[in-house]
Amino acid sequence: MSRRATADVPLPTRPVPRMVTRAGWHANEAIVRAAPTYTGPVGVFFVHHTATGNGYSCADSAAIVRGIQAYQVRTKGWDDIGYNFLVDKCGRIFEGRGGGVNRSVLGAHTMGFNSNASAIAVIGTFDGVGVSPTVRTAIATVAAYKLGAAGNPPDGKVVITSGGGPRYAAGARATLWRISGHRDAGRTACPGDSLYRQLPAIRAIAGAATAGLRYLRMPGASRYGTTLYTKGLIRPLWNVTTPSALINRFEMYVDGNLEVATPGTHRTTALRLAPGDHVVTIKAEHLSGKVKMVGAKVVSDAVAPEFVSGPTLALRTGSLDGSVPIQLQWTADDANGVAAVAMTSPSTINLGTVVHSRNGTLAPGRSATFALRAADRAGNTVDGSVTRTPVVVSEAAAQRTGTWRTLSNPGYLGGVALGATAAGSSATWHFSGSSAAIAVSRAAQSGRMRVIVDGDDLGVIDLGSPKTVYRQAIWSRSWPTSGDHTVRVEVEGTPGRPGVVLDGLVYLR
Repeated sequence: MSRRATADVPLPTRPVPRMVTRAGWHANEAIVRAAPTYTGPVGVFFVHHTATGNGYSCADSAAIVRGIQAYQVRTKGWDDIGYNFLVDKCGRIFEGRGGGVNRSVLGAHTMGFNSNASAIAVIGTFDGVGVSPTVRTAIATVAAYKLGAAGNPPDGKVVITSGGGPRYAAGARATLWRISGHRDAGRTACPGDSLYRQLPAIRAIAGAATAGLRYLRMPGASRYGTTLYTKGLIRPLWNVTTPSALINRFEMYVDGNLEVATPGTHRTTALRLAPGDHVVTIKAEHLSGKVKMVGAKVVSDAVAPEFVSGPTLALRTGSLDGSVPIQLQWTADDANGVAAVAMTSPSTINLGTVVHSRNGTLAPGRSATFALRAADRAGNTVDGSVTRTPVVVSEAAAQRTGTWRTLSNPGYLGGVALGATAAGSSATWHFSGSSAAIAVSRAAQSGRMRVIVDGDDLGVIDLGSPKTVYRQAIWSRSWPTSGDHTVRVEVEGTPGRPGVVLDGLVYLR
Protein backbone atom coordinates (compact mmCIF):
# COMPACT_ATOMS: atom_id res chain seq x y z
CA MET A 1 0.00 0.00 0.00
CA SER A 2 1.43 3.34 -1.06
CA ARG A 3 1.85 6.22 1.34
CA ARG A 4 1.95 9.92 0.70
CA ALA A 5 4.72 12.00 2.18
CA THR A 6 4.19 12.82 5.82
CA ALA A 7 4.46 16.49 4.85
CA ASP A 8 1.03 16.02 3.27
CA VAL A 9 -0.37 13.84 6.04
CA PRO A 10 1.31 14.40 9.43
CA LEU A 11 1.85 11.26 11.46
CA PRO A 12 1.22 11.31 15.21
CA THR A 13 4.26 11.23 17.45
CA ARG A 14 5.16 7.71 18.51
CA PRO A 15 3.44 7.31 21.88
CA VAL A 16 5.58 6.94 24.99
CA PRO A 17 4.28 4.33 27.45
CA ARG A 18 2.61 5.93 30.41
CA MET A 19 5.07 6.01 33.27
CA VAL A 20 6.22 7.74 36.43
CA THR A 21 8.98 10.13 35.42
CA ARG A 22 12.18 10.70 37.37
CA ALA A 23 10.63 13.87 38.73
CA GLY A 24 7.56 11.84 39.67
CA TRP A 25 9.50 9.34 41.81
CA HIS A 26 11.82 12.12 43.05
CA ALA A 27 15.05 10.80 41.61
CA ASN A 28 18.07 12.21 43.44
CA GLU A 29 19.67 14.11 40.60
CA ALA A 30 22.37 15.40 42.96
CA ILE A 31 24.04 12.00 43.22
CA VAL A 32 24.14 11.34 39.46
CA ARG A 33 27.85 11.11 38.60
CA ALA A 34 27.89 11.83 34.87
CA ALA A 35 25.80 12.95 31.93
CA PRO A 36 24.04 10.15 30.03
CA THR A 37 25.81 8.31 27.24
CA TYR A 38 23.94 7.35 24.08
CA THR A 39 24.39 4.30 21.89
CA GLY A 40 22.85 2.98 18.68
CA PRO A 41 19.27 1.79 18.10
CA VAL A 42 17.98 -0.71 20.64
CA GLY A 43 18.44 -4.23 19.32
CA VAL A 44 17.82 -6.24 22.49
CA PHE A 45 15.69 -5.69 25.56
CA PHE A 46 16.61 -7.38 28.85
CA VAL A 47 14.18 -8.31 31.61
CA HIS A 48 15.44 -8.28 35.22
CA HIS A 49 14.03 -8.51 38.69
CA THR A 50 15.33 -6.46 41.58
CA ALA A 51 15.54 -9.49 43.88
CA THR A 52 13.82 -7.49 46.62
CA GLY A 53 10.72 -8.44 48.59
CA ASN A 54 7.27 -8.87 47.04
CA GLY A 55 5.28 -7.78 50.09
CA TYR A 56 5.51 -4.08 49.43
CA SER A 57 2.59 -1.72 48.83
CA CYS A 58 2.53 -0.06 45.43
CA ALA A 59 2.26 3.25 47.26
CA ASP A 60 5.86 2.54 48.39
CA SER A 61 7.17 1.80 44.88
CA ALA A 62 8.66 5.25 44.31
CA ALA A 63 10.60 5.02 47.57
CA ILE A 64 11.89 1.58 46.56
CA VAL A 65 13.11 2.98 43.23
CA ARG A 66 14.89 5.80 45.09
CA GLY A 67 16.53 3.22 47.29
CA ILE A 68 17.71 1.22 44.26
CA GLN A 69 19.19 4.39 42.75
CA ALA A 70 21.02 5.23 45.99
CA TYR A 71 22.39 1.69 46.31
CA GLN A 72 23.59 1.43 42.72
CA VAL A 73 25.24 4.85 42.74
CA ARG A 74 26.67 5.03 46.26
CA THR A 75 27.46 1.37 46.87
CA LYS A 76 28.16 0.00 43.37
CA GLY A 77 29.68 3.20 42.08
CA TRP A 78 27.55 3.51 38.95
CA ASP A 79 26.78 6.85 37.36
CA ASP A 80 23.03 6.55 37.99
CA ILE A 81 20.42 3.86 38.49
CA GLY A 82 21.39 1.03 36.15
CA TYR A 83 18.04 0.04 34.67
CA ASN A 84 16.46 2.05 31.91
CA PHE A 85 12.99 1.26 33.29
CA LEU A 86 11.39 -0.38 36.32
CA VAL A 87 7.87 -1.69 36.92
CA ASP A 88 6.11 -2.52 40.16
CA LYS A 89 3.70 -5.38 40.87
CA CYS A 90 0.75 -3.10 40.03
CA GLY A 91 2.06 -2.57 36.50
CA ARG A 92 3.19 1.04 37.05
CA ILE A 93 6.22 1.81 34.89
CA PHE A 94 9.02 4.04 36.19
CA GLU A 95 11.57 5.95 34.15
CA GLY A 96 14.99 4.65 35.18
CA ARG A 97 18.33 6.04 34.06
CA GLY A 98 18.07 9.64 32.89
CA GLY A 99 18.68 10.82 29.38
CA GLY A 100 15.28 10.48 27.73
CA VAL A 101 13.01 7.45 27.48
CA ASN A 102 12.84 7.90 23.70
CA ARG A 103 16.62 7.74 23.27
CA SER A 104 19.11 4.87 23.41
CA VAL A 105 20.60 5.59 26.81
CA LEU A 106 23.55 3.44 27.84
CA GLY A 107 22.57 1.68 31.04
CA ALA A 108 24.33 -0.53 33.57
CA HIS A 109 22.23 -3.66 33.68
CA THR A 110 23.64 -6.54 31.59
CA MET A 111 27.45 -6.79 31.55
CA GLY A 112 28.81 -7.05 28.02
CA PHE A 113 25.47 -6.12 26.43
CA ASN A 114 24.66 -2.60 27.63
CA SER A 115 25.29 -0.97 24.27
CA ASN A 116 22.41 -0.80 21.80
CA ALA A 117 20.21 -2.31 24.48
CA SER A 118 17.57 -1.38 27.02
CA ALA A 119 16.39 -3.06 30.19
CA ILE A 120 13.50 -3.16 32.62
CA ALA A 121 13.54 -4.49 36.17
CA VAL A 122 10.44 -5.81 37.90
CA ILE A 123 10.42 -4.79 41.55
CA GLY A 124 10.41 -8.02 43.58
CA THR A 125 11.65 -11.60 43.39
CA PHE A 126 10.14 -14.05 40.91
CA ASP A 127 11.76 -17.41 41.47
CA GLY A 128 8.65 -19.20 42.70
CA VAL A 129 5.90 -16.92 41.46
CA GLY A 130 5.43 -15.13 38.15
CA VAL A 131 4.15 -11.65 37.44
CA SER A 132 0.52 -10.74 36.84
CA PRO A 133 -0.99 -10.24 33.36
CA THR A 134 -0.90 -6.49 34.02
CA VAL A 135 2.83 -6.58 34.65
CA ARG A 136 3.42 -8.82 31.62
CA THR A 137 1.62 -6.27 29.45
CA ALA A 138 3.61 -3.42 30.96
CA ILE A 139 6.92 -5.17 30.23
CA ALA A 140 5.75 -5.98 26.68
CA THR A 141 4.68 -2.38 26.10
CA VAL A 142 8.05 -0.92 27.01
CA ALA A 143 9.89 -3.63 25.04
CA ALA A 144 7.76 -3.03 21.94
CA TYR A 145 8.23 0.72 22.31
CA LYS A 146 12.02 0.48 22.43
CA LEU A 147 12.55 -2.32 19.90
CA GLY A 148 9.83 -1.31 17.45
CA ALA A 149 11.20 2.22 17.22
CA ALA A 150 14.30 0.74 15.61
CA GLY A 151 12.33 -1.60 13.37
CA ASN A 152 13.37 -4.66 15.37
CA PRO A 153 10.69 -7.34 15.85
CA PRO A 154 10.19 -7.92 19.59
CA ASP A 155 9.42 -11.61 19.04
CA GLY A 156 12.55 -12.24 16.95
CA LYS A 157 16.20 -13.08 17.63
CA VAL A 158 19.42 -11.18 17.13
CA VAL A 159 23.15 -11.99 17.05
CA ILE A 160 25.13 -9.62 19.30
CA THR A 161 28.84 -9.29 19.91
CA SER A 162 29.64 -9.25 23.62
CA GLY A 163 31.60 -6.41 25.13
CA GLY A 164 32.93 -8.84 27.71
CA GLY A 165 31.27 -10.44 30.68
CA PRO A 166 31.12 -13.55 32.88
CA ARG A 167 29.20 -15.63 30.34
CA TYR A 168 30.34 -14.25 27.00
CA ALA A 169 33.92 -13.07 26.60
CA ALA A 170 34.66 -9.87 24.72
CA GLY A 171 34.13 -10.41 21.00
CA ALA A 172 32.00 -13.54 21.47
CA ARG A 173 28.82 -13.62 19.42
CA ALA A 174 25.63 -14.50 21.24
CA THR A 175 22.30 -15.37 19.66
CA LEU A 176 19.64 -13.88 21.89
CA TRP A 177 15.93 -13.31 21.80
CA ARG A 178 15.17 -9.64 21.20
CA ILE A 179 13.41 -9.83 24.57
CA SER A 180 15.79 -11.82 26.77
CA GLY A 181 16.17 -12.53 30.44
CA HIS A 182 19.25 -11.30 32.26
CA ARG A 183 20.41 -14.92 32.59
CA ASP A 184 20.56 -15.29 28.79
CA ALA A 185 23.53 -12.93 28.70
CA GLY A 186 25.10 -13.48 32.15
CA ARG A 187 25.69 -16.06 34.86
CA THR A 188 22.71 -15.25 37.05
CA ALA A 189 19.30 -16.58 38.03
CA CYS A 190 17.75 -13.20 37.18
CA PRO A 191 14.90 -12.55 36.42
CA GLY A 192 13.81 -15.60 38.45
CA ASP A 193 12.60 -18.97 37.15
CA SER A 194 8.91 -18.09 37.12
CA LEU A 195 9.29 -14.76 35.34
CA TYR A 196 11.78 -16.31 32.91
CA ARG A 197 9.15 -18.91 31.95
CA GLN A 198 6.76 -16.02 31.19
CA LEU A 199 9.09 -14.41 28.64
CA PRO A 200 7.57 -16.27 25.64
CA ALA A 201 4.16 -14.83 26.56
CA ILE A 202 5.70 -11.36 26.90
CA ARG A 203 7.36 -11.71 23.49
CA ALA A 204 4.01 -12.69 21.99
CA ILE A 205 2.34 -9.59 23.41
CA ALA A 206 5.17 -7.26 22.39
CA GLY A 207 5.61 -8.74 18.94
CA ALA A 208 2.01 -9.16 17.93
CA ALA A 209 0.05 -7.22 15.37
CA THR A 210 -2.98 -5.30 16.57
CA ALA A 211 -5.73 -7.83 17.26
CA GLY A 212 -9.45 -7.62 16.65
CA LEU A 213 -9.31 -4.68 14.23
CA ARG A 214 -12.77 -4.10 12.78
CA TYR A 215 -15.14 -1.38 11.71
CA LEU A 216 -17.93 -0.92 14.23
CA ARG A 217 -19.96 1.59 12.25
CA MET A 218 -19.56 4.09 9.47
CA PRO A 219 -21.55 7.18 10.51
CA GLY A 220 -22.39 9.17 7.42
CA ALA A 221 -22.84 6.03 5.33
CA SER A 222 -25.51 3.36 4.91
CA ARG A 223 -24.81 -0.30 4.19
CA TYR A 224 -26.41 -2.25 1.37
CA GLY A 225 -25.00 -5.74 1.08
CA THR A 226 -21.21 -5.47 1.30
CA THR A 227 -21.08 -1.86 0.12
CA LEU A 228 -21.48 1.42 2.00
CA TYR A 229 -22.98 4.55 0.45
CA THR A 230 -22.33 8.13 1.54
CA LYS A 231 -22.99 11.69 0.44
CA GLY A 232 -19.26 12.31 0.90
CA LEU A 233 -18.44 12.83 4.59
CA ILE A 234 -17.92 9.71 6.67
CA ARG A 235 -16.75 9.22 10.24
CA PRO A 236 -15.42 5.65 10.47
CA LEU A 237 -15.67 4.14 13.93
CA TRP A 238 -13.46 1.13 14.66
CA ASN A 239 -12.25 -0.99 17.54
CA VAL A 240 -9.43 -3.36 18.50
CA THR A 241 -8.86 -5.80 21.33
CA THR A 242 -5.20 -4.82 21.78
CA PRO A 243 -4.66 -2.28 24.58
CA SER A 244 -4.17 1.28 23.30
CA ALA A 245 -0.80 1.46 25.04
CA LEU A 246 0.55 -1.09 22.54
CA ILE A 247 -0.69 0.74 19.44
CA ASN A 248 1.54 3.22 17.64
CA ARG A 249 -1.12 4.80 15.42
CA PHE A 250 -3.98 4.26 13.02
CA GLU A 251 -3.82 5.30 9.38
CA MET A 252 -6.75 5.76 7.00
CA TYR A 253 -6.24 5.09 3.30
CA VAL A 254 -8.56 5.84 0.41
CA ASP A 255 -7.79 3.77 -2.68
CA GLY A 256 -4.27 3.16 -1.37
CA ASN A 257 -3.50 6.80 -0.56
CA LEU A 258 -2.91 7.89 3.01
CA GLU A 259 -5.51 10.50 3.96
CA VAL A 260 -5.26 10.85 7.73
CA ALA A 261 -3.37 9.34 10.67
CA THR A 262 -4.56 9.30 14.27
CA PRO A 263 -2.99 8.35 17.61
CA GLY A 264 -3.39 4.81 18.88
CA THR A 265 -5.88 5.96 21.49
CA HIS A 266 -8.33 7.18 18.85
CA ARG A 267 -11.17 5.09 17.44
CA THR A 268 -12.71 7.48 14.93
CA THR A 269 -11.83 10.13 12.38
CA ALA A 270 -13.45 12.09 9.56
CA LEU A 271 -12.96 11.57 5.83
CA ARG A 272 -14.50 13.35 2.87
CA LEU A 273 -14.66 11.17 -0.21
CA ALA A 274 -14.74 12.41 -3.79
CA PRO A 275 -17.66 11.12 -5.89
CA GLY A 276 -17.16 7.56 -7.07
CA ASP A 277 -16.34 4.07 -5.83
CA HIS A 278 -13.64 3.74 -3.18
CA VAL A 279 -11.94 1.30 -0.85
CA VAL A 280 -11.45 2.85 2.59
CA THR A 281 -8.81 0.98 4.57
CA ILE A 282 -7.81 1.41 8.17
CA LYS A 283 -4.31 0.29 9.13
CA ALA A 284 -3.42 -0.32 12.77
CA GLU A 285 0.30 -0.17 13.52
CA HIS A 286 1.44 -1.92 16.68
CA LEU A 287 4.39 -0.59 18.67
CA SER A 288 6.16 -3.65 17.36
CA GLY A 289 5.87 -2.26 13.83
CA LYS A 290 3.49 -4.99 12.69
CA VAL A 291 0.31 -3.86 10.97
CA LYS A 292 -3.23 -5.07 10.43
CA MET A 293 -5.60 -3.65 7.82
CA VAL A 294 -9.34 -3.79 7.26
CA GLY A 295 -11.02 -2.34 4.18
CA ALA A 296 -14.54 -1.34 3.25
CA LYS A 297 -16.15 -0.57 -0.09
CA VAL A 298 -17.66 2.91 0.00
CA VAL A 299 -19.53 4.66 -2.81
CA SER A 300 -19.60 8.45 -2.56
CA ASP A 301 -22.70 9.83 -4.22
CA ALA A 302 -23.75 13.47 -3.89
CA VAL A 303 -26.32 13.35 -6.68
CA ALA A 304 -29.96 13.03 -5.63
CA PRO A 305 -32.27 10.48 -7.26
CA GLU A 306 -34.90 11.71 -9.68
CA PHE A 307 -38.51 11.04 -10.48
CA VAL A 308 -38.22 9.94 -14.10
CA SER A 309 -42.00 9.91 -14.21
CA GLY A 310 -44.56 11.35 -11.86
CA PRO A 311 -45.72 11.61 -9.33
CA THR A 312 -49.02 11.79 -11.20
CA LEU A 313 -52.65 11.09 -10.36
CA ALA A 314 -54.89 9.10 -12.68
CA LEU A 315 -58.52 8.08 -12.47
CA ARG A 316 -59.23 4.38 -12.27
CA THR A 317 -62.35 2.27 -12.60
CA GLY A 318 -64.48 1.63 -9.57
CA SER A 319 -67.38 2.89 -7.51
CA LEU A 320 -68.27 6.58 -7.42
CA ASP A 321 -70.41 6.17 -4.32
CA GLY A 322 -69.34 9.34 -2.46
CA SER A 323 -65.71 9.29 -3.66
CA VAL A 324 -63.63 9.15 -6.82
CA PRO A 325 -61.23 6.19 -7.33
CA ILE A 326 -57.73 7.35 -8.22
CA GLN A 327 -54.26 5.89 -8.61
CA LEU A 328 -51.03 7.63 -7.60
CA GLN A 329 -48.20 6.73 -10.00
CA TRP A 330 -44.44 7.39 -9.93
CA THR A 331 -41.07 6.02 -11.01
CA ALA A 332 -37.87 7.03 -9.18
CA ASP A 333 -34.37 6.18 -10.38
CA ASP A 334 -30.79 6.64 -9.22
CA ALA A 335 -27.44 5.57 -10.66
CA ASN A 336 -26.52 3.78 -7.41
CA GLY A 337 -29.97 2.51 -6.51
CA VAL A 338 -33.10 3.89 -4.91
CA ALA A 339 -33.27 3.00 -1.23
CA ALA A 340 -36.75 4.22 -0.33
CA VAL A 341 -39.80 6.03 -1.60
CA ALA A 342 -42.25 7.48 0.89
CA MET A 343 -45.42 9.51 0.82
CA THR A 344 -45.05 12.57 3.03
CA SER A 345 -48.48 14.12 2.43
CA PRO A 346 -51.42 13.86 2.95
CA SER A 347 -50.19 11.01 5.19
CA THR A 348 -46.85 9.37 5.89
CA ILE A 349 -46.52 5.97 4.22
CA ASN A 350 -43.49 3.91 3.22
CA LEU A 351 -44.13 2.99 -0.40
CA GLY A 352 -41.08 0.75 -0.88
CA THR A 353 -39.01 0.51 -4.03
CA VAL A 354 -40.74 -2.29 -5.94
CA VAL A 355 -44.22 -0.90 -6.63
CA HIS A 356 -44.79 2.25 -8.63
CA SER A 357 -48.45 2.95 -7.92
CA ARG A 358 -50.93 3.11 -5.07
CA ASN A 359 -54.72 3.11 -5.24
CA GLY A 360 -56.90 5.47 -3.26
CA THR A 361 -59.97 7.68 -3.38
CA LEU A 362 -60.61 11.40 -3.31
CA ALA A 363 -63.60 13.49 -2.38
CA PRO A 364 -65.16 15.04 -5.49
CA GLY A 365 -64.65 18.77 -5.84
CA ARG A 366 -61.90 18.92 -3.22
CA SER A 367 -58.27 19.70 -4.16
CA ALA A 368 -55.70 17.19 -2.91
CA THR A 369 -51.89 17.24 -2.94
CA PHE A 370 -49.79 14.09 -2.83
CA ALA A 371 -46.13 14.63 -1.93
CA LEU A 372 -43.47 11.93 -2.34
CA ARG A 373 -39.83 11.73 -1.32
CA ALA A 374 -37.32 9.35 -2.90
CA ALA A 375 -33.99 8.60 -1.21
CA ASP A 376 -30.94 6.92 -2.69
CA ARG A 377 -28.55 4.63 -0.84
CA ALA A 378 -26.32 7.54 0.10
CA GLY A 379 -29.18 9.43 1.72
CA ASN A 380 -29.71 12.04 -0.99
CA THR A 381 -33.38 12.85 -1.46
CA VAL A 382 -35.67 14.34 -4.06
CA ASP A 383 -39.21 15.58 -3.51
CA GLY A 384 -42.08 15.51 -5.94
CA SER A 385 -45.76 16.35 -5.69
CA VAL A 386 -48.94 16.47 -7.67
CA THR A 387 -52.12 18.43 -6.95
CA ARG A 388 -55.43 17.58 -8.56
CA THR A 389 -59.13 18.18 -8.03
CA PRO A 390 -61.66 15.49 -9.05
CA VAL A 391 -64.61 16.95 -10.90
CA VAL A 392 -67.88 15.13 -11.62
CA VAL A 393 -69.76 16.55 -14.63
CA SER A 394 -73.42 15.69 -15.00
CA GLU A 395 -74.58 13.71 -18.00
CA ALA A 396 -76.99 16.57 -18.61
CA ALA A 397 -74.04 18.85 -19.37
CA ALA A 398 -73.02 16.75 -22.36
CA GLN A 399 -73.85 17.79 -25.92
CA ARG A 400 -76.18 15.06 -27.17
CA THR A 401 -77.37 13.68 -30.47
CA GLY A 402 -80.01 11.03 -31.01
CA THR A 403 -82.64 10.07 -28.49
CA TRP A 404 -81.96 10.19 -24.75
CA ARG A 405 -84.45 10.04 -21.92
CA THR A 406 -84.10 11.08 -18.30
CA LEU A 407 -84.07 8.23 -15.79
CA SER A 408 -84.73 8.54 -12.07
CA ASN A 409 -83.31 6.23 -9.41
CA PRO A 410 -81.71 6.86 -6.00
CA GLY A 411 -78.76 4.81 -7.20
CA TYR A 412 -77.83 7.34 -9.87
CA LEU A 413 -75.52 10.28 -9.18
CA GLY A 414 -77.87 13.06 -8.14
CA GLY A 415 -80.78 10.63 -8.48
CA VAL A 416 -80.99 10.99 -12.27
CA ALA A 417 -79.23 9.62 -15.35
CA LEU A 418 -79.67 9.57 -19.15
CA GLY A 419 -80.64 6.44 -21.01
CA ALA A 420 -80.50 5.67 -24.75
CA THR A 421 -81.22 2.61 -26.87
CA ALA A 422 -81.00 4.00 -30.40
CA ALA A 423 -77.76 3.18 -32.18
CA GLY A 424 -75.69 6.26 -32.95
CA SER A 425 -77.01 8.32 -30.07
CA SER A 426 -74.05 10.24 -28.66
CA ALA A 427 -72.98 12.41 -25.73
CA THR A 428 -69.94 14.72 -25.79
CA TRP A 429 -68.08 16.51 -23.00
CA HIS A 430 -65.41 19.19 -23.37
CA PHE A 431 -63.10 19.72 -20.39
CA SER A 432 -59.59 20.73 -19.34
CA GLY A 433 -57.83 18.14 -17.19
CA SER A 434 -55.24 15.38 -16.96
CA SER A 435 -57.41 12.26 -16.60
CA ALA A 436 -60.99 11.25 -17.41
CA ALA A 437 -63.43 8.40 -16.77
CA ILE A 438 -67.02 7.80 -17.82
CA ALA A 439 -69.70 7.24 -15.16
CA VAL A 440 -72.42 4.67 -15.99
CA SER A 441 -74.84 2.21 -14.47
CA ARG A 442 -74.59 -1.44 -15.52
CA ALA A 443 -77.03 -4.32 -15.61
CA ALA A 444 -77.65 -7.61 -17.36
CA GLN A 445 -79.49 -5.87 -20.22
CA SER A 446 -76.95 -3.09 -20.67
CA GLY A 447 -75.57 -2.75 -24.17
CA ARG A 448 -72.34 -1.46 -25.67
CA MET A 449 -70.93 1.96 -26.36
CA ARG A 450 -68.03 3.30 -28.37
CA VAL A 451 -65.55 5.77 -26.82
CA ILE A 452 -63.90 8.48 -28.90
CA VAL A 453 -61.30 10.77 -27.31
CA ASP A 454 -59.93 13.83 -29.07
CA GLY A 455 -61.11 12.35 -32.34
CA ASP A 456 -59.43 8.96 -31.78
CA ASP A 457 -61.65 5.88 -31.74
CA LEU A 458 -60.61 3.91 -28.66
CA GLY A 459 -62.97 1.00 -29.19
CA VAL A 460 -66.17 -0.40 -27.75
CA ILE A 461 -67.04 -1.08 -24.10
CA ASP A 462 -69.58 -3.74 -23.18
CA LEU A 463 -71.60 -2.53 -20.18
CA GLY A 464 -73.28 -5.86 -19.49
CA SER A 465 -73.07 -7.00 -15.86
CA PRO A 466 -74.51 -10.08 -14.10
CA LYS A 467 -75.84 -7.79 -11.37
CA THR A 468 -77.04 -4.23 -11.40
CA VAL A 469 -74.46 -1.66 -10.20
CA TYR A 470 -74.77 2.11 -10.09
CA ARG A 471 -72.31 5.00 -10.15
CA GLN A 472 -69.49 3.09 -11.83
CA ALA A 473 -66.41 4.72 -13.31
CA ILE A 474 -65.52 2.68 -16.37
CA TRP A 475 -62.71 3.19 -18.85
CA SER A 476 -60.16 5.84 -17.94
CA ARG A 477 -57.60 7.82 -19.84
CA SER A 478 -54.73 9.97 -18.55
CA TRP A 479 -52.33 12.50 -20.02
CA PRO A 480 -48.91 13.65 -18.76
CA THR A 481 -50.14 17.21 -18.23
CA SER A 482 -53.45 18.94 -17.91
CA GLY A 483 -55.00 20.14 -21.19
CA ASP A 484 -58.18 20.57 -23.22
CA HIS A 485 -59.85 17.33 -24.29
CA THR A 486 -63.08 15.96 -25.75
CA VAL A 487 -64.74 12.67 -24.79
CA ARG A 488 -67.64 11.36 -26.90
CA VAL A 489 -69.60 8.15 -26.39
CA GLU A 490 -71.86 6.54 -29.01
CA VAL A 491 -74.52 3.88 -28.42
CA GLU A 492 -73.77 0.76 -30.44
CA GLY A 493 -77.32 -0.66 -30.44
CA THR A 494 -76.47 -4.19 -29.30
CA PRO A 495 -79.17 -6.70 -30.36
CA GLY A 496 -81.28 -7.89 -27.40
CA ARG A 497 -79.73 -5.41 -24.95
CA PRO A 498 -79.36 -2.01 -26.57
CA GLY A 499 -79.64 0.19 -23.48
CA VAL A 500 -76.89 2.51 -22.25
CA VAL A 501 -77.26 4.52 -19.00
CA LEU A 502 -74.91 7.51 -18.67
CA ASP A 503 -74.33 9.00 -15.23
CA GLY A 504 -71.80 11.69 -16.18
CA LEU A 505 -68.08 12.26 -16.73
CA VAL A 506 -65.33 12.42 -14.10
CA TYR A 507 -62.05 14.20 -14.72
CA LEU A 508 -59.07 15.47 -12.75
CA ARG A 509 -58.49 19.17 -12.99
